[in-house]
Amino acid sequence: MTDKVWDPLKLKLLHLICTLIALLYNGMAAFQYCEVTFGTTNYSILDSLYVVMVTLSTVGYGDITPNTHASRLVMMALIVVSLSVLPRLLGGVFETLHKQSGGGGHVAKGSIPFILIIGSFTAEQVTELLDGFLNTESSSERLSVIFLDINPPSEELKLMERNSMWGHRIQFLHGSVLFQHIKEILQITILPILAEKTKEIQCGYGRFTAIPSATTTAIYQKVAKEIVCVREFKQHLLAINCRCRGASTLLTNLLHQREPLNCYDEPWQAQYDDGSCNEIYMAPPTPGLIDMRFGLAAWLLFKECQVILFAIKTYVPERGDYEILLNPSNHYTIKATDVCVYIAESPREIRDIENLSSVYLWQTIRTLQNRRSNRELQQVADSAPRRPRVTPTHSAASSISSTRTTEQIYRVCKLPSPKHALLTGSRTLISRLGKGPFSEAVEDACLPSCYLLDSPADKKEVTIESAEGMEGHILVCLHREVINLFKFVFSLRSPHLKPDELQDIVFLCKQPPEEKIFQLLNLFPKLYFMVGNCRHPDDLLRAGVKRAKQVVVMSMASHIMDLLLQERPKDSYTIVNLVEKSNMKYMHLLQGKDVAEEIDVFYTPAYAAGDVVADSMISNVLISQTYYKPDIVSIIKALCGMPGPLYEESQTSPARTGIVMSKRAPHLTSVRVPAKLANQSFAQLFETFLLDHGVLPLGLLRAPHQDFGNELPFVYANPVPSLILRETDMVYLLAPPGWHLPLVYKTE
Repeated sequence: MTDKVWDPLKLKLLHLICTLIALLYNGMAAFQYCEVTFGTTNYSILDSLYVVMVTLSTVGYGDITPNTHASRLVMMALIVVSLSVLPRLLGGVFETLHKQSGGGGHVAKGSIPFILIIGSFTAEQVTELLDGFLNTESSSERLSVIFLDINPPSEELKLMERNSMWGHRIQFLHGSVLFQHIKEILQITILPILAEKTKEIQCGYGRFTAIPSATTTAIYQKVAKEIVCVREFKQHLLAINCRCRGASTLLTNLLHQREPLNCYDEPWQAQYDDGSCNEIYMAPPTPGLIDMRFGLAAWLLFKECQVILFAIKTYVPERGDYEILLNPSNHYTIKATDVCVYIAESPREIRDIENLSSVYLWQTIRTLQNRRSNRELQQVADSAPRRPRVTPTHSAASSISSTRTTEQIYRVCKLPSPKHALLTGSRTLISRLGKGPFSEAVEDACLPSCYLLDSPADKKEVTIESAEGMEGHILVCLHREVINLFKFVFSLRSPHLKPDELQDIVFLCKQPPEEKIFQLLNLFPKLYFMVGNCRHPDDLLRAGVKRAKQVVVMSMASHIMDLLLQERPKDSYTIVNLVEKSNMKYMHLLQGKDVAEEIDVFYTPAYAAGDVVADSMISNVLISQTYYKPDIVSIIKALCGMPGPLYEESQTSPARTGIVMSKRAPHLTSVRVPAKLANQSFAQLFETFLLDHGVLPLGLLRAPHQDFGNELPFVYANPVPSLILRETDMVYLLAPPGWHLPLVYKTE
């Protein structure tokens, strides 16, 4: 017996052919024997074969017929056996052929390497997986990809297998690994598993497992090398995006392999595309980098090759394993056993690092040290003590009063001017617009009446800190600034009301009213403004929401989506989580942007700004990236701030051990470009932050600018060193916990 596994279709065809040969041979031998023994005719082999085939075909006899009773019994037995056996064998062949056309099949273990991916697939998922596995600079031309799906492949997948550029290297199979015979067949080296949200994990062994929720079954935890919970990974991306806008796009782009475009629709896309084509690469340190401080090595590589060295994979003796250290800074010395982790545009930059001369590197470091020493001496000279200058201080009085200190005097009278009357919507005054000035008689007859103050109110007097002491008042909640509510207040101050029926009106607004708006309202009595947020319970309680008789929530003259997405503070933003990346093309409908329908999802303004996190962009690409870069999951986890293993504190040389350094691991954050570094090059900022403060810049979040035509910010990873910074840019940094921008950079 052999352990070789046969193709099911070939096996059934072989079984059918062997059965036919056995029937023909035994029928020929029995027919010849009976005719010679019990008769007088000796037929040749060809004649005997002819008789048996005519018998099996059941078309009747011709010129040769059985002449003895024994021969006739042989022919009858042959017909019975063939009718009993052959239909079942033929049915098995056709059934196997039908299953194979519907996605069934077999892949034999041979010399050609292949990857088996198990799950439920769509055409979009398959395209992304193939692009990651086969369309890469590290892909082998002999590598094939096999998809095992519990559902039959769709017509779109069949067409992809026949006509796509990868058709000769892919195959779709229909089956489930829950069956024992399938498990026996799948004795291969590489077995990634891709599970859908609604599917259970179908197999527990493999090299990489991407699952929607964390598994608790021990077998799944012990066998797989890498387990990634996509939902957990997504939540970390969303969380880091809240702390650091655009960080999800920065990290997601580092997972995707892309080539830069040749032309762009808008100027901002050129810089964004230059950054989005960067990837994460790993390589041993070149001889020139060994025994060099990490900070100097990172500065040298960025200056010479535009490559960012942002992490080190180092061996931790305490646990006998390797650990990823993000930006170990100037206190860490690169060892020969380390592995350097880079951000670069292509493997060509990594090869350029290997060609750097050790002598040239150390000469460059010497030049840097001399230049920085001269600059420090100049700064010391410039900071010599000078005669202090005394500036007078002034105390500013608060403009907010919590009590109403002035008794208001009001009566029913006419509005002071036609301007106020027009705001009431008076038809008489509106009809006379453009017909010349009003006469005193007409003006007196047309001006409406209401309760008005004898003298306009002062803004300080009607701006309160709380509505304490008020009861039965009207609370008006404004989502944004105070808008023109003249008609609203005028109706509540109608002369038809009795003086004791006038209610206090409190406007809860985010900021005091503008002077122009206030001048329209300062004639009305019992009208107050309180600064607060109507979405905060504490502010609502201060405004007396429980004691108010009416609470009016003003919805602006637009949909609620406009309140949430368009009219918002400049530093606020909305993050949307999508399942499929193809839905990104609809994001511009919410943001009021004009985006071409055929635009690549990578170039949508919402994604470039970090406002979108798509599940499919994470799960599909992680499988292929892990195959070529086994440590990519650990690196992305570290960048996202995912908690790692807990280790005991080392007792020997704690400042130099990887354990302590992992506990002090820098995290990804962002700060605004300091005013002193604005209009400087990114290379200058990179050198200053890295060598002076030990924080490592990774990229920029460029603010909207009319020259670039971007209405939303966009992520720019690994910018060119000569890029001129703007003060509105945000810098992505790997900084230690508790690091803050020094005060000297916050002021001019």
